[in-house]
Amino acid sequence: MKKVLGLVISNRKLGNSEILVKEIMSNIPEECNRELIRLTDLEIKPCRACYVCLQHDKACPVQDDFNYIIEKIREADALIIGVPVYFLGPHGYYKMLTDRLVGAQNHYQDTQGKPCVIVIPYGTKGWEGYSKAACIVMPKLLRMKLVDCWQIHATLPGESLLNPENINYAKALGRELFNKPEYHGGNQECPVCGSDLFRLLNENQVECPICGSIGILKNNYSPDFSDSGYDRFSDQEMNEHFKSWLLEMKERFLAEKEHLKELQKGYQNQSWWIKP
Repeated sequence: MKKVLGLVISNRKLGNSEILVKEIMSNIPEECNRELIRLTDLEIKPCRACYVCLQHDKACPVQDDFNYIIEKIREADALIIGVPVYFLGPHGYYKMLTDRLVGAQNHYQDTQGKPCVIVIPYGTKGWEGYSKAACIVMPKLLRMKLVDCWQIHATLPGESLLNPENINYAKALGRELFNKPEYHGGNQECPVCGSDLFRLLNENQVECPICGSIGILKNNYSPDFSDSGYDRFSDQEMNEHFKSWLLEMKERFLAEKEHLKELQKGYQNQSWWIKP
């Protein structure tokens, strides 16, 4: 039997994130085992950048709930994420979880190609900010099949229920979860990863800051990425980053460790820290 995990990243009980995740999950036609996690009920600490998780079959040593969460994600056959916008970006717990995926290479064998839907309720039109681009990163690191990244305008708790189109769309996402093709951006989005943010470069070039693809800005201000051959989330680039570059940096640190300690000593006595 398939397992479907709903990850709600909001303190608000029965808020739009929770309601829409449940609506999607309840409309999956296949027989499945459904599980919900409210991420804000669990403890997620900052990444320590110790790189222990880069080693094969090594779990993150930080004592919190991350290993439980990532194991549940690995076990699931599909992932539904509900995360609201807080001040132009997704809820901070989502970023905390994403930051802990330095060891993504040890997880993707269980998550690659599995469908993922992200629902992003936001309160004020024009204040979506960088939320969509930021939300794409986690499923891309796990090499999941991003089925949809749905931004929905719904301010008040449960307001998404006032528009029948929202419920119909959520029902359709549930029905098509395991058959829907991978999400691709529209005319004003990156066709490689779906991000809606671009960085302007020289000579009319634009870069997607999420996947790193480079395109040309056409006369109609539509970005053209047809000649771009780069995608940092491709298997080749991900293996290069996680299995080569990061490990090389760890070895370089070990080789330079004592020298770096000497350089750091000059700042050791500048103890201006305060606490409440």
